[in-house]
Amino acid sequence: MDAIIRAMRAEDIADIYEIVSQPTFLYWTLALPYESFEAVKRWLEATSPRDLMLVAEVDGRVVGASALRPFLGRRSHAAEFWIGVREEHAGKGLGSQLLAAMIDTADNWLNLSRLEMTVFTDNERAIALYKKFGFEIEGAHKAATFRDGAFVDAYTMARLR
Repeated sequence: MDAIIRAMRAEDIADIYEIVSQPTFLYWTLALPYESFEAVKRWLEATSPRDLMLVAEVDGRVVGASALRPFLGRRSHAAEFWIGVREEHAGKGLGSQLLAAMIDTADNWLNLSRLEMTVFTDNERAIALYKKFGFEIEGAHKAATFRDGAFVDAYTMARLR
């Protein structure tokens, strides 16, 4: 599925709120259920000039979103990111399109040499996506977070160039 990948605009926040409030997004990320629209809006607006906030648009509707957030100071060569896609569009290549756009910007415009993220060890779809783009598992964290009534493990994955 080809999408238009573009910068997030203020009018996209309601669509992004829907994406980050989905049960699957909550299950696979550190997001908490029942976040208010205002809290998500503040989180999305709390960006620095180096942050890259993207959306995937299909037929005029935002169906995916991502953010690349570079670190500061001695870690300014590195960034973390997240990706979210509407459940009905999962598995159609939107995550790949968003990740490709973030990597292109990181490599060719921001001069970032390290991209990293934390992913639950049972999130096979996300791990496969990241490996496809050259990310490697750097370490495992036992009982990294609490999800759905139990502790779960997570990997740190990174791509160096």
